[in-house]
Amino acid sequence: MNIKHILFDLDNTLYPSSQAIDQGITFRMLSFTANFLGITYQQAVELRRNRLPLYGTTLEWLQKEHGLQDINQYFEAVHPPEEINELEKDSNLRQLLISLNLPMTILTNAPMRHAKRVLDFFEITDLFMGIHDIESNNFKGKPYASSYKKAVEESGFTIQDTIFFDDHKKYTDGFRRIGGNAILVCQKNNSKKPTHPLDTDDSFSDTIKISSVYEIPDLLKRC
Repeated sequence: MNIKHILFDLDNTLYPSSQAIDQGITFRMLSFTANFLGITYQQAVELRRNRLPLYGTTLEWLQKEHGLQDINQYFEAVHPPEEINELEKDSNLRQLLISLNLPMTILTNAPMRHAKRVLDFFEITDLFMGIHDIESNNFKGKPYASSYKKAVEESGFTIQDTIFFDDHKKYTDGFRRIGGNAILVCQKNNSKKPTHPLDTDDSFSDTIKISSVYEIPDLLKRC
């Protein structure tokens, strides 16, 4: 592979899924769903588990099947400013990303307010050419092909010379379906992280997995 550009997912990719913010976001998302639909939290868990595989995001599911219109209310509930308190600093992350010595772009299904908050927290915002969030993609983010193509092309690269890192196989599969190279960031021995409802597709059984971004330098040497 002739890699010239790295496309990164944000949450549970640039930082490990064992951080408290992972469970925090999921809890707030399900709490909003329960309140919005007028059901119990457990009912929201089951309903989302059954319906989410048909959509790219929980937001899309609520919009399409339940008529959610106040998107800002959803984002405020799921990503309040205090969510940043659920993250822990990583003093080595900035230097690791610099050492990759390649242009980098963020593609996230979260809103820009969350993306900037997280990147600023880790002091790495300036290292990325651009941030493509769910709003800039007209709420059709990963795994829609248009979201990957927009992020890559606006950065001045092609799908073929880009490598994509994400923590959900549904999304790495999406990038591979349009001819790209994608790596699954799957933290080992993390019993706290449940199987994601989207990770049910058996496509691309040869998916390459790494346990954290700290394995990327060795991976790139083999490319």
